[in-house]
Amino acid sequence: MIPYTRSEAKAWARAHMIESTNAVPTPFKADFSLDLPMLASHVDRWANDGLYGLMTGGNTAEAWNMTPAEWWQYSETVAQANRGRMMLTAVILDPSPFTVLEKAHRLAELGYHLIEVINPVIQLRSDADLYGFYKYLSDHSPLGIVLYNTPTAGVVLNHGLLNRLADLEMVVGIKNGLLNPADTIALRKLTGDRMVVTEPMESFYLWDALVHGGQCLFGTAEYAMFGNKRGTLVKCMELANAGKFDEALPLYRELDPIRDLMNDVFVWNIVRKNQYSLAPIKYWYELLGMPMGPCRPPLEPYADEAMKTLIRDTLLKTGVIDAAQAAAA
Repeated sequence: MIPYTRSEAKAWARAHMIESTNAVPTPFKADFSLDLPMLASHVDRWANDGLYGLMTGGNTAEAWNMTPAEWWQYSETVAQANRGRMMLTAVILDPSPFTVLEKAHRLAELGYHLIEVINPVIQLRSDADLYGFYKYLSDHSPLGIVLYNTPTAGVVLNHGLLNRLADLEMVVGIKNGLLNPADTIALRKLTGDRMVVTEPMESFYLWDALVHGGQCLFGTAEYAMFGNKRGTLVKCMELANAGKFDEALPLYRELDPIRDLMNDVFVWNIVRKNQYSLAPIKYWYELLGMPMGPCRPPLEPYADEAMKTLIRDTLLKTGVIDAAQAAAA
């Protein structure tokens, strides 16, 4: 059951888009088929580990590379394994508003709370057309809509358009994935009274929460990927939310080497190439005891040995994993 009415959607998002919502990879078998039992096991573990929200179906999940039938198997498996414990947000990458709405209605039945809809990657380019796309979704979606502003879509939504979209009844938030906190600050000043504006750079969260009104990490990966240092991340966020900069800063500095590794193996490829390099991330999860298998073609299936060595040695050095975890991977 959807926990809010249409008129309550924005207020619900304001109250519930908090803490950490992680976008996670999808486990595949060696033959590139979905490993649904493993997926269910991971979802159960993330919920037991205290992850607040799970983001499914996006680029990190390789959802663009699933058949429609697989996408439904995947989404249903997540919902059933979750059992209502984590807030569920499904990323929808389809360019047809009719497909988006078909998925939104079924996702609502499965117990998802929000949908994050990328702007159409083909056909629609003008502000008028893009506004029409989201207006149609807002008029018919049963779930609150989070916008997904990213250059990987081919079009970046400008602030004038976003100011209009923020007025739509079911547009409740945005993941401003430009990797530009200055843009997020400006956008929050312009539209933050009508939608939750999130900045996915965890490295900026201390200042975002203290000074600029940030309230969550939405669609990032740190909660799961920081492993044995997760408690440090959580405490740093709690102190930031409480305005205790002096206490939070040493914890923030403690996490810097892990951030640097994540930037080297994942983030900078997005910045430079608008490309998700997922094989290293999957190996990172393997070291944490969460088998992910290969990436699907045409992506490289596995990280090379030099990358694996860099990731393993850095995670050991920083305490993200211990020697037993490294040996078991």
